[in-house]
Amino acid sequence: MSKGLLKFITCGSVDDGKSTLIGHILYDAKLIYADQEKALKLDSKVGSTGGQIDYSLLLDGLMAEREQGITIDVAYRYFTTDARSFIVADTPGHEEYTRNMAVGASFAELAIILVDASQGVLVQTRRHARICSLMGISHYVFAVNKMDLVKYSENRFNEILAQINELAAELKLGDVKVIPLSATAGDNVTVSSANMPWYSGGPLLKYLEDVDVSDSDSTEKFYMPVQRVCRPDRTFRGFQGQVEAGFVSVGDTVRTLPSGETAAVKDILVTDRQSDSAYAGQPVTLTLDREVDVSRGCVITKDEDIAAYGTLEVSLLWTDDSELNIGGDCLVKLGTKLIPAVVTEIKYA
Repeated sequence: MSKGLLKFITCGSVDDGKSTLIGHILYDAKLIYADQEKALKLDSKVGSTGGQIDYSLLLDGLMAEREQGITIDVAYRYFTTDARSFIVADTPGHEEYTRNMAVGASFAELAIILVDASQGVLVQTRRHARICSLMGISHYVFAVNKMDLVKYSENRFNEILAQINELAAELKLGDVKVIPLSATAGDNVTVSSANMPWYSGGPLLKYLEDVDVSDSDSTEKFYMPVQRVCRPDRTFRGFQGQVEAGFVSVGDTVRTLPSGETAAVKDILVTDRQSDSAYAGQPVTLTLDREVDVSRGCVITKDEDIAAYGTLEVSLLWTDDSELNIGGDCLVKLGTKLIPAVVTEIKYA
């Protein structure tokens, strides 16, 4: 478990096999209970798979999803292998539910974008890749699915690989891995496929277990939005939140924003245990050696040259049904703080 937690999203065009892929990983890796496996086999007999196991049923839990054969809402699943823990957001591919997909992308460190081998890169594939890029995801796996339908053709894979490389260059995507697979047949999902001897890059699950998504820039400067002030009695005042970047140690001098006060870290608690330090990704409780003006929404930093601002210039994905207009009122969710704002200028769309 030394590789820690990986939060990833599956996305792509409708019916590219996103739910089937994750369901197959859970099934093959023996990550479901016996009663779930029994129910899956029974439910699959009712569907349109000809009695074969429909792995998507492990994720598509809404009745409307099962009736239509599509994903509508974001389905979050937690699972663990011997090498790593995972949280996956299986998101809808239909254009109508793009905003649901954007919500799933906002939490992820890695995106698996599925591409139907028989259709190639589609408009919705490009849209989802752009949204993932906008949400700050820097690690991508393009899973070229349904290779069984194109008879595991290396030439067809190379054609799609060229389309993916063009898209990655256009959007300036970061770390990109392309894997040919079949979510239904299981080729290159959890084990390497004998049907594609021309591909030697290993199966998808192995890549997910090994990929390094750590941010090299987040090892020095400490940044933690305060989610809650814990005050069980008069003797204890702790500031709770998740460390978003960097690390902090007992004795370090930190600065609070927006008050600008400084104090030294007295204690660090990770869950209910005392610790000498904390690092990015950990939920912690900090106590300081002096009283400072800190409440929910404030930020505790160390060696970070940031300040409070009255105006912000942002790139955003607008998914509301109403138009975004100059002068319009909105609420900005910034870390753990919710603040009112007014749109003053729209530079481009």
